[in-house]
Amino acid sequence: MVVFAVLFVLLAVLNFCFPAFGWYLRYGWMVKGHSEPSNAYILMCRISSVLALILFFVFFIPVIFF
Repeated sequence: MVVFAVLFVLLAVLNFCFPAFGWYLRYGWMVKGHSEPSNAYILMCRISSVLALILFFVFFIPVIFF
């Protein structure tokens, strides 16, 4: 259970710091030529990462450690 918690936090932090990397893994390989994710996509990735971390720390951390 602790391994899952560490992995979840690590992935959420990486998605917050490097949101374009996830876009390239999911969509970038399908596009021929040079294409970039939009600013809205990057903003939504960062917002969703922060919300996921907040929900994780509020609901799952107390269950794991207490």
